[in-house]
Amino acid sequence: MPNLTNDLKTIIDTPDKIQFCNSPIHIRQTALNVGNLIKKVTHYLWIWNTDQSKTLGDANQIIAKEIVSRADDYITVNIADLIKAWLVSPENARNTNQPQFAWNPYTLAAQTGQGVFYQLISEVLEEEPTTNAIVQNTVVSPTYFATLGYRWNYEQNTGSTNGLNPNKSDIFKSTPYRYYNQSIDNYFENTFNLGQSVETCTSGNMILQSKIIPLSRQTFCALDSYLIVFLNKLGLWDYFTPFGKTIISNKTETSSSNRMFRDPSTINNSQVHSSLRDTINVSQTYTINTGHIDESATQLIEELVYSPKVYLIRFSGEKVTSTITGITVDNTYITVDNTNITVDNDTVTSESVGYFSTFQQIPVLLTNPDELINLTRLNNKVNIEYTLKFDETNNKILDIK
Repeated sequence: MPNLTNDLKTIIDTPDKIQFCNSPIHIRQTALNVGNLIKKVTHYLWIWNTDQSKTLGDANQIIAKEIVSRADDYITVNIADLIKAWLVSPENARNTNQPQFAWNPYTLAAQTGQGVFYQLISEVLEEEPTTNAIVQNTVVSPTYFATLGYRWNYEQNTGSTNGLNPNKSDIFKSTPYRYYNQSIDNYFENTFNLGQSVETCTSGNMILQSKIIPLSRQTFCALDSYLIVFLNKLGLWDYFTPFGKTIISNKTETSSSNRMFRDPSTINNSQVHSSLRDTINVSQTYTINTGHIDESATQLIEELVYSPKVYLIRFSGEKVTSTITGITVDNTYITVDNTNITVDNDTVTSESVGYFSTFQQIPVLLTNPDELINLTRLNNKVNIEYTLKFDETNNKILDIK
């Protein structure tokens, strides 16, 4: 089995080295020598996170495939699901393989696990047609970085890709025009940080997070203040700010059983329950109206609908009134590669005064719409708004055992 040593790893410096595993990732191999017939290829696939220069052991996956038809001059495999398995691993507070997010009102949000590195070494068996001799050659791929993103169907062919830009579900639409809540600080933008050396690149710093300062004409006040955070088309954390009304409802599911008594003749029916509830499951739902949005922002709604992971950030309305040193927000921590980042003991500066100070982060699933209607100025005038329904992923009554 070949080894993937650091001298074989390459700098991730161009958009084609960013891959999205919610769309197919095809590895197409042809004969390396002109005139030869490809017979079989064995791909050795390494997938890893943390440091790009980390010392690796044996390949995570070995994919061997023979030619299907003698008329074929290629062998193709799709490795997207193998990489995706690393990014949708079971929930674990210390698991850095999956995308995690923790809002912080006083600094940029903590985030991790948005992507992994992968690289292949391929052994190619070819047949020399005149002598029928079998020749083996080795191909080493560049190092790639993959996320839970996807490509639109028009991005299948070379020259038609959207590159590393989000949105553009409609190829003719402009960049989404966003509105911002004037009391929410630390809006952010995530981009890929290309061109780092193999020695310094990590799965954490491959994502560059920068603070967004909204223009005054884009900021408004909301009676119900929420922020919807989701993984966008690039597999990076993104957000949408709703300004419409919110309805919170609860659905209760219960089961009950009859009680058994050794001496039922002594039971006082006016005091004793003959049946009791065994289990109670309370599902809390948030129905949020987006408020009127710009037509271009319908792209954000579409990416939210397709997103594999969504959070609601709910603000209580309390705001920072003075600077504080050593404030404790909560005791939740999130692991970013090998570093524990907490929101404890932050220094609240004068820049935070006037912004929301208390919040609740809620893991949710978007349960509607099943059919997304593309609203436009032509058809809907200024009434471009959507109603989104989110279910909490946890029972409202604590039942994690």
